[in-house]
Amino acid sequence: MSQPIRITLDGDEIEVAPDLPLTSILMERAPGWRESPRLQARRGMFCGMGLCFECVVEVDGQWTRACMERSRSGMEIRTADQRRSAGGGHV
Repeated sequence: MSQPIRITLDGDEIEVAPDLPLTSILMERAPGWRESPRLQARRGMFCGMGLCFECVVEVDGQWTRACMERSRSGMEIRTADQRRSAGGGHV
């Protein structure tokens, strides 16, 4: 089994397995990472294959689709939930 790696998720350093789809990490560790713009209710994955752009997060300062990105050591992830908490408004 691979050694865990450290990543930063919404300002918190966590350990995860390497090469995991970010959506797996986000669904477990950041349940508010996606929210319905109409109902402000939490929701999970939508297409899971990069077509809908519903899972966009910021990784190392760049916008990317979480379903297309895999965990790697040292990456920094910011979710929409984190941006709202920091006063960034609704995304």
